[in-house]
Amino acid sequence: MNKHIDSLRFLIAALTLGMLANAGGTSALAADRNTIGSVRSTAILDCNIKANKFSPITQLPDQFAEYGTCMANHGQKFG
Repeated sequence: MNKHIDSLRFLIAALTLGMLANAGGTSALAADRNTIGSVRSTAILDCNIKANKFSPITQLPDQFAEYGTCMANHGQKFG
């Protein structure tokens, strides 16, 4: 059970760092990017659950590939 919780914490930390790295710049669409609608938040939750099936230590590329594919299937951008 602890391995599952550690994996989830690592995924959340990685995604948070990725979002922070992308938040540095500003653009004309910055207001739209910072507003997360219910469709996007549902997609993020669903894709995090699907991607969490892979170990972030040994299968990180597979985890990101699953997350990216899931977000695309939901019609959302990865980042």
